[in-house]
Amino acid sequence: MRKTLLALLVSSFCFAQVFQTVPLLQNGSNDKRLNIAILGDGFTAAQQDSFISSAQSTINYLFTKSPYTEYKNYFNAYAVKVVSTNSGVKHPGTATDVTEPVIPVSNPNNYLGSSFDFGVHRCLYSSSTNKVGQVLAANVPDYDLTYVLGNSTEYGGCGGAYAFASLNGSANEIVVHELGHSFGKLADEYWFSGSGESPNKTQTSNPATVKWKNWVGLNGVGVYPHAESPSWFRPHQSCEMRYLNQQFCAVCKEAIIERIHTLVSPVDSYSPSNNATILSSSNITFTVNEILPIPNTLVNTWKLNGSALAATGNTVTISPGQLTSGNNTLLFSVTDNTSLLKVNNHSTLHITNITWVLNNSSALKASEIKATERKFSMYPNPAGDEFFIKGKQDFSKNIQVVLYDASGKLIPAKSERKDFQTLGIDISSLPAGTYIVNVHQDTELIISQKISKE
Repeated sequence: MRKTLLALLVSSFCFAQVFQTVPLLQNGSNDKRLNIAILGDGFTAAQQDSFISSAQSTINYLFTKSPYTEYKNYFNAYAVKVVSTNSGVKHPGTATDVTEPVIPVSNPNNYLGSSFDFGVHRCLYSSSTNKVGQVLAANVPDYDLTYVLGNSTEYGGCGGAYAFASLNGSANEIVVHELGHSFGKLADEYWFSGSGESPNKTQTSNPATVKWKNWVGLNGVGVYPHAESPSWFRPHQSCEMRYLNQQFCAVCKEAIIERIHTLVSPVDSYSPSNNATILSSSNITFTVNEILPIPNTLVNTWKLNGSALAATGNTVTISPGQLTSGNNTLLFSVTDNTSLLKVNNHSTLHITNITWVLNNSSALKASEIKATERKFSMYPNPAGDEFFIKGKQDFSKNIQVVLYDASGKLIPAKSERKDFQTLGIDISSLPAGTYIVNVHQDTELIISQKISKE
């Protein structure tokens, strides 16, 4: 993973105050989790306990909503006690969608500049979002998603670079909806916004080609026009992105899970670690500690020197008799088989691999181990004439790609490095079916996965 605040860090510590940060949810180290930062605005020093209580309530509620429920173990959450001079949220009384003032005009000196009346009265946002970025950089620099709670009981919230919500009775639902925008990159479904394509908004009306075609006819998913702009379409009639107090539709759940998979690996740690030395005369146990969804939907595979092992758990024991002299490669691979994704027909397959290279020396009676963690995305799946493999790290120049059909027949593959991190594999000459793609880098097996061709 990670983050885009390095440049901001340099410039922001001079301007942003360091506030007290309170953990609300702790599942692991920050570098292995998605970190939620909750900032308060319009809370004075005497009101910080109230802010922490509200922040904890929103976090507790967020994880009652699927797919956050299933992936709770992938998150940490922190509340930042941002202290404002005055209590409350600004209200300039300038909205044109209502007869102002709906509530008294006010201009409290709050730290982050949160205010109503951004276009419409209920849009609570800030024209000082650079201050939000500065506070994040100084207090939770490794955040992944964030929202600001404004100290007002008036209904309001908005999404953008950051999500904002008031303390209205609907605050918990507002936070869920607004994070749909800022984290899930989802569009509103209750009205047409001028933004372009998104996972849940498109101008394609054909159910056979619409981007959520895999879900059409399931769980209420279809192709429904926006009343305000009928050339644009949404996937559902009662999704969380259309009405509060609903659930995310299948299409929006998949988009949120896609974000989770993109940003965090399901591998928490592994052993033996890099550069370990093991006696060749002893069994060697390899373990991968995983971050488990609830319920666990991870699928594990183990391969030794390219041959599949029977093990499907997070540990395997290799005996001396299984090793050859010289280099041996043990490959662990994990993917997520959740039913919330169309795994067999999902646009991107996320793969995390751990590779151990064991240099087995009979003369020294020891195996020197080199361990490497890599993360890849394969797309599209199923593929047409070409598919791509994108790595988190650069590929070396010495790459070999081969395919095997369902019978195990070796099929040489034509591959090309599109850039330092992306391989393109040409399968235009192959018939439709399922294939195993093996990728060797510098003679080491680094990927062994199924890919389907339509």
